[in-house]
Amino acid sequence: MGDDRERFAPRHPRLDRRSLVLWTSYRSGLDVTSLDRTITNAIALPVRHAAAEAASVHAAREAGMGVVLPGQAWLNQRPPEERGAAFARLAYAQPHPLALEQRRLSGEALSAYADAFLDAQLSAGASLVTTPAHVFDAELGLGRDQDLELARAAAAIWRERQGWRPPPDRAHDPPRGLHAAIAVKGSLLAAAADELVDRYAGLELAGYWLVVFNGNDSARQADAVARLALGLQGRTGRPVTVSGVAALHLALLASGVAATCAGLHGMRPQYPPASLEHDEGTGIGIAVFHPAILGSVPVGAKHDRLRLRLFQQHPCACGQHVASRPPVGKAEILRHNTVCQQDEVRQATLMGPLIDEARLANRVVRANVLRVSLGLRALPVGWGAAAEAARRLRGEGEAAEAV
Repeated sequence: MGDDRERFAPRHPRLDRRSLVLWTSYRSGLDVTSLDRTITNAIALPVRHAAAEAASVHAAREAGMGVVLPGQAWLNQRPPEERGAAFARLAYAQPHPLALEQRRLSGEALSAYADAFLDAQLSAGASLVTTPAHVFDAELGLGRDQDLELARAAAAIWRERQGWRPPPDRAHDPPRGLHAAIAVKGSLLAAAADELVDRYAGLELAGYWLVVFNGNDSARQADAVARLALGLQGRTGRPVTVSGVAALHLALLASGVAATCAGLHGMRPQYPPASLEHDEGTGIGIAVFHPAILGSVPVGAKHDRLRLRLFQQHPCACGQHVASRPPVGKAEILRHNTVCQQDEVRQATLMGPLIDEARLANRVVRANVLRVSLGLRALPVGWGAAAEAARRLRGEGEAAEAV
């Protein structure tokens, strides 16, 4: 068992070994025990889906994997009819939209909210628990102040309840952890990143869980995400997990972010969300990833010939389908994408950040040559911006300019 702990990726993110937390999606049918646990040793899915996905949660816990069940407190900011029936059944669901930017809640109300929020995750089997986080139209105002108060209240409740202790029926499990959730709109992050580092660094928690809403692949946003995530890690010595940045999560991992959370329907969250009653969809129209282009061929029949040509010219080694033909159907595509995603994380974290950044940059160049030949857009410049921000934080940019 000791050897397994060294061989496997961490069940909770750690600075000394970068990893992927897999967003498993709703009723995906994915066997979590089939994952490559040297890369992924934790899964994530919304706590509102924990009952429907009880088999996956149980399988992960029995295998010794980490389980993250984000509470998605930001849904309380929407009218009840926009939150979905599963969320409405949670104890912390509010009867009316929560207007944290306009109205200050009492300390007692914030504490009760935080307590119910933690309890929902713990009761559903989470091993990594997050604090409530909300999405704001203006950063660094009253809403952000109250999110920080909620995080401090959650930390106090965690200590009082000794939340790190596993439940009595699982007394031999490793300790649980509490991470501060930070939700932010991508368009606001560039101006707020440095101040957010200052404000969240003082929290006494095990780590941070950053969710970017309405993001894009611009250099400006990639730079801001890197400054926030790597800035927090450098200031506190605690791990940051980044979600919501789509394929750019590989660039962040290469530059030293402790963990990313990515997977089907978890790549680019939107706020306000679409209807959540059936928000995970049916799986029809899942884009097929290919490592040679570091991305996916667009969905739809008009791209079938291009997709086939790509797999024929660059056979796939995932082992989930015929190598020279693209995967077909939800189950096969999901298995293919998951194996490829884990392999990409392995490649992005093979050495140290300095070498990993250079290796990824070379892959981006090769992928872009192929993408252009296939009539696809080149990868966005954000792929390089994360590394540039990381180099500045490491002091390498200044040193290079001085030379």
